[in-house]
Amino acid sequence: MPISSKKLKPFMSYIEESQYVKMSRLSKKTHIPMSQLMREAISIRITEGNPYTAGFNSGLEHAMKIIDNNQASQMRFPSGKSFAELINEEIEKARMNETA
Repeated sequence: MPISSKKLKPFMSYIEESQYVKMSRLSKKTHIPMSQLMREAISIRITEGNPYTAGFNSGLEHAMKIIDNNQASQMRFPSGKSFAELINEEIEKARMNETA
């Protein structure tokens, strides 16, 4: 989808060399300009209900269920919390907000 240059704002950022190489290869393979790939990546991260965030959070939820269902993780500490509860509290902090 062509974008009018009047709607674009300049933005400068640094990326790792390995990211640049991979993006350059993808750009050549797909015939999509690198700037468009960057705009798409940003859009995915800031759009409410985007598949990247939903997939990431789904993966965290799956990991938490595995931990909850592991018998060894039910060991309780003096605090009264189980190993599973302590680990899942930390995993929950990694959850991405799905609203911009």
